[in-house]
Amino acid sequence: MQSVLVATLGAEPQIISLTTMLLLQHTPLVRVVAVHTDAQTPPIATSLPALATAWAGRTDLPPLTLRAVDVTDTLTLGELERFADTLFDVLKREIAAAHRVHLLLAGGRKSMALVGMSVAQLLLGPDDHVWYLHSDEALRRSGRFWPAPDDAVQLIELPLAPPLAAPPRFTRSFDADTPAAARLALSEAEQARRRHFLAHELTPAERTVAMLFAQEVMTVEKAARRLVKQPKTITNQLTTIYAKLESYFGLTPDVGTKREFLRRVVGEWREEDGS
Repeated sequence: MQSVLVATLGAEPQIISLTTMLLLQHTPLVRVVAVHTDAQTPPIATSLPALATAWAGRTDLPPLTLRAVDVTDTLTLGELERFADTLFDVLKREIAAAHRVHLLLAGGRKSMALVGMSVAQLLLGPDDHVWYLHSDEALRRSGRFWPAPDDAVQLIELPLAPPLAAPPRFTRSFDADTPAAARLALSEAEQARRRHFLAHELTPAERTVAMLFAQEVMTVEKAARRLVKQPKTITNQLTTIYAKLESYFGLTPDVGTKREFLRRVVGEWREEDGS
């Protein structure tokens, strides 16, 4: 699987070149994609030519590709949404091309990094990586584009929560055109999964018990009288229900946690059912 580096560009373009060199020590890259805001607006008006100059004539480097976001900055909600849409498109294209993505969000405003992590969570899978570049103050102040042997600089991987069932590129959310549409697809898929649990993972008797305990706070004895069953039967059914919840949704063993989650699942089901 070929690898690409996708990085946001800010006031310190050397962040991209330093990361490129560190990755090349163990990972061949087919290209580097720099995502940036308006090329005529500071600081991009300065950092973009500097990055291009650093790449000029370097045959040992992967090609540098530039991808502009149609905004002058990322200060407003609308500008951040356009940045998110652009980054989403960039990552989706690389993943669709069967490339392993190395994502660097150190350049630009902190808001871009936060939004970028959200986009990464929607698309990146276990083969991809998100990096943070850590360097000493001397190297940062020097502005040098290429590391020296004695420079204190390293890449630190930022973990993403693993997908629950399948890598994002195999899910319906990957077909979405924007982060908002992908999040909606994920929400709909999770709702369908919860409906399936109630309808198919639980037996009819277990479903009756689950709905009773999700709707009311009661003892096993009270539930047994309500359902005309032995308390031991109710206890056994609850044990099975909680075990299925833990296995199906990856919940913690804590009974209180599983009971609260069950209330939410039943509540959502009743809202959709109109009951």
